[in-house]
Amino acid sequence: MTRRTTQTTLAGDFIPVFPKVRTSRGYLLEWDRKRIIRQVLEETKLVEVFYDGGGATDEIAEDVARRVEKKIQMLGLESLSGPLIREIVNMTLLERGMTQYRNVCTRVGTPVFDAHLIDVGRGFEAKDNANLQENAETSHKKKADKISKEQYLLQLPPHLADHHLCGNLHIHDLEYFGTRPFCQDWDLRYFFYYGLMPDGNGTKASVAGPAKRAEVAVLHAVKALGSAQTNFAGGQGYYNFLTFMAPFFEGMSYGEIKQLMQMFVYEMTQMMVARGGQVVFSSVQLSPGVPTLWKDKPVVYRGLVWNGTQAPLRTYGELEREVRLLFKALMEVMLEGDYWGKPFSFPKPEISIEPDFMTEDEEFNRDHPDIPTYRDLYLMTFELASKFGTPYYDNQIPAYRGAGEGISCYQCCAYQFSSVAEKDDQFEDKLYFRDGKHFSMGSWQVMSINCPRAAYKAEGDQDRLFAELKALMDTAVELYRIKRRWMSLIRTNGRMPFAMQRPKDPNTGERGAVAVDLEGLVYTIGVVGVNEMVQHFTGSQLHESRDAFRLAIRAMTELEMYARELSERHGMTIALARTPAETTGQRFAVADLLDERFRDHALKVIKGDAEQALEMLGTTLDLPIYYTNGTHVTPAAPVPLTKRMEIEHVFFPIVDGGNIFHIWLGEARPDPRGLMEMAMNLCRTTQIGYFAFTRDLTVSLKEFQEYRRESAATEAHTDFSAADNRSNA
Repeated sequence: MTRRTTQTTLAGDFIPVFPKVRTSRGYLLEWDRKRIIRQVLEETKLVEVFYDGGGATDEIAEDVARRVEKKIQMLGLESLSGPLIREIVNMTLLERGMTQYRNVCTRVGTPVFDAHLIDVGRGFEAKDNANLQENAETSHKKKADKISKEQYLLQLPPHLADHHLCGNLHIHDLEYFGTRPFCQDWDLRYFFYYGLMPDGNGTKASVAGPAKRAEVAVLHAVKALGSAQTNFAGGQGYYNFLTFMAPFFEGMSYGEIKQLMQMFVYEMTQMMVARGGQVVFSSVQLSPGVPTLWKDKPVVYRGLVWNGTQAPLRTYGELEREVRLLFKALMEVMLEGDYWGKPFSFPKPEISIEPDFMTEDEEFNRDHPDIPTYRDLYLMTFELASKFGTPYYDNQIPAYRGAGEGISCYQCCAYQFSSVAEKDDQFEDKLYFRDGKHFSMGSWQVMSINCPRAAYKAEGDQDRLFAELKALMDTAVELYRIKRRWMSLIRTNGRMPFAMQRPKDPNTGERGAVAVDLEGLVYTIGVVGVNEMVQHFTGSQLHESRDAFRLAIRAMTELEMYARELSERHGMTIALARTPAETTGQRFAVADLLDERFRDHALKVIKGDAEQALEMLGTTLDLPIYYTNGTHVTPAAPVPLTKRMEIEHVFFPIVDGGNIFHIWLGEARPDPRGLMEMAMNLCRTTQIGYFAFTRDLTVSLKEFQEYRRESAATEAHTDFSAADNRSNA
């Protein structure tokens, strides 16, 4: 039986009859054409926000509404839903050639089938992030991520969105592109002076004054990093962690110090509160003593700057004992592992190798024979590296790192940040914490460019290669400018409260300094597949010929110089980096294999199983192929460690936004003294600024202990790899 779609009035007129509308907000409403008119008028105002244009006029909205009504009448539907009406509205807008209006009026979401796969741990980006847990909160995050990514791609101008979609470049953490900066390194003195306001404004969470006791200071440090995850897309870390923490531990026994460091580590790895129910993605920069730069600077803690004015003069140089014991305690806790003997994944210990600590302080050592020396403390880190592969090493010895003349640090995702006196007119004020001024370093956004595809397009012309790479950087800058504009809306609407907090000054009662200097954040452009880029151009990989190596150096130098030019031109700091792009390296390779223009070229240089990838093409995007990360020698290259070092160290001063050198240990546990000797030689004789030892480690979930392969067990087990223990989004 066909539903009646019209009814006749007493005057003999025919009027349409519509069923009630089931809205997505859970109501049954009568049909009302005016709702469509209001929707089109209101929602197309976003065209003014995201594109160069204006919203729909009253005439356009009326015309669209009437066309929609006719379509629904012709369909003779038994029921109507809000989403269905919106689809018909969008189709009508497209028929009228109004693509921008459609983009801001459409829905974002996911098919029910795909949502179900997410719920059971499959489907959308199921393997993209090794830190996410198998729980309902992860499912919720994945659904939100999928919707957000679709939203931001629709809000971007189509030609820019297409660069990401087709694989010319990759927008990292796309799900947060419109709402958050990327990552941040924090200055603990800020929280030790102002106290802790976890929600950033004091309206939802209780506000704590400055910590007076060591255990409270530790908990404030933990909670600050956890709270920061709500405002940032990436890692959170502490610069100069032990020095700033030391005042709270003055005169404390070693047993008490170790207990509190154990509490810090367990708190950081047991708070399943970060994005998607994961532990806080965190790192701490560790020096085995008080760096020279900080020896004469006033201590900041208990809500005071101990500068002789607010409080009696106290300097960090007086706390060498506490820093060394804190370092020892933290290493011992991490060496012991958790209750099962598993390694602690976070916070990642960033061991700072500095000129200050290459020579022992013999006077201090004589006066404190019970306190470990710098060498003793460094050796403990290599014991930890040999056992678990946990530490990352921040080499500040090379001249380009500028140790002692500025503030420089790496995060565990291998991004480098710095604040240099000659570029910062407030540098000295920040050192002395004058008027709350402090160091905050981080990145607004990260994007990676597909270097092999640029080589394919260049068709053997070197100048064209550089032009193609620079064009991708231009595209990234266009996206950064949009990000900056969008984020101004977020700031205006108070949607970054933790980062933008200005707490009450405990001494003046006035509003304090803002937590994060957003204008000082950098924009990071990463490179992927430099090895395959030069292989396509020269026929040789980085490790196979001088021509390939020279071309890579020339290309990266061109890009670094262009990054400086773009920074000056657009008033933003652009850093060139090797991004941690394991999944992006796969995504670019898959995109080039899918595109018939690049397939033949890609097949000659991609790594992995190209034959199997061709067989699977069209059935899945999870193909067993990839491009080499950054400027690395490809992992399978049959070259000794010294050769890798010789090649890769040259790129570190060029790729100034961050890089890493991996030393693979496999399942072996080498002698820590041998590791230290090798590492210290690397620090003194190469330009490698950041490196890590990576061990393959398996933990038996049945026997609750480390699983050794030679025992040939068959129970279920889980792999933990230091190199893979980070987000690859």
